[in-house]
Amino acid sequence: MEIRGIRREDVPRAMELLREAFAGELSTWGANLARAERVLRFLLALDRLLLRALGLLGLRFEVWVARQGDEVIGVLGQFDGRPPVLSGIAVAREARGRGVAKSLMRHAFADLRGRGAPLVLGSVRADNAAALELCASVGMESYGRVRIYSVPLPPRALPVVPKGVAVRVGTRGDVARLVPPDLGKGSLRRLSRLNAAFAPWPLRLVGIRRSAIAAEVDGELVGLVALQTGRYWGGATVQAPIVLDGDPRVFLALLGAATAEVMRRREGRAYFVLPDDLWRYSWAITRMGGEPIGEWVQLVRYLDERG
Repeated sequence: MEIRGIRREDVPRAMELLREAFAGELSTWGANLARAERVLRFLLALDRLLLRALGLLGLRFEVWVARQGDEVIGVLGQFDGRPPVLSGIAVAREARGRGVAKSLMRHAFADLRGRGAPLVLGSVRADNAAALELCASVGMESYGRVRIYSVPLPPRALPVVPKGVAVRVGTRGDVARLVPPDLGKGSLRRLSRLNAAFAPWPLRLVGIRRSAIAAEVDGELVGLVALQTGRYWGGATVQAPIVLDGDPRVFLALLGAATAEVMRRREGRAYFVLPDDLWRYSWAITRMGGEPIGEWVQLVRYLDERG
């Protein structure tokens, strides 16, 4: 078995495997894999020249494929964010039980470790026992859970920004101030929420737009939420808010401002990520007309030399 970065000739089979593995989720999210496939083919032209150019500009991602002879039998996505994230692993039915998924993940670990990454994140649906067992077998550990709520826009009721809390466009400086000083499991909750706020400008070249909204009380930064929109799914994603002091007004302010911004972008749906430490605020999202579409376990793999 050979594992390498995807090439143009691998794309059709890799996309087929992803469609088979994630049919339900792709439907739920209104994902447009056909559009993603066209962009990927374009980036892989001329011996991956454009993909390498994006990497030099600060946007590095990879799609690893496992091949047996001339056949693609497995695929895994890797995005080198801050920190890196793995997603979208799929293995052909006839190749399951042969260690393909483990080999793909270990290959990604080795690649990231070789470039100095201290850890990599991932997430798995809480009801996917097989995937959770796989991740545990390669050393991935849980550090939290999130629920995702789907809210049709305009919402049934738009949250009002409470008095005393000011909201504005988030800046790189805001994000830098919120980066945790260590990489322990407690800090990972905040770091994972910041991931979508790190927005290398080349993302826009592939049709993804990221931004952030900050909240202040008396001129002091007290919270931040990241937003992501793109051409590959049917709505905007509102990442898990960071609320520094636990003030419920801050959560409501960020929720209201994020919803208003998504509506301004003419999105017809928003997906709100709510981590377990904020589940007590789920009433605010359900009041907007939101319904949970699933629960995910958040995972981390520390990339030391032990495995």
